[in-house]
Amino acid sequence: MRLQGVTVGHRDGFEAMLRAMIQHQIKPVVDRVFAFDELKEGLAHLKSGRQFGKVCVAHG
Repeated sequence: MRLQGVTVGHRDGFEAMLRAMIQHQIKPVVDRVFAFDELKEGLAHLKSGRQFGKVCVAHG
């Protein structure tokens, strides 16, 4: 199994998006949060397509 991150866009675009989210009080929909040691289960949940919103992996 391999976990790979991706980057999209530029930092200033990301910061503009965050400012807009704060200004308009937009909160992302989080389907589920998995602990880092539950990574395998989190990836299986994501692969299942049953999620509604973001699937997060907490580290630390």
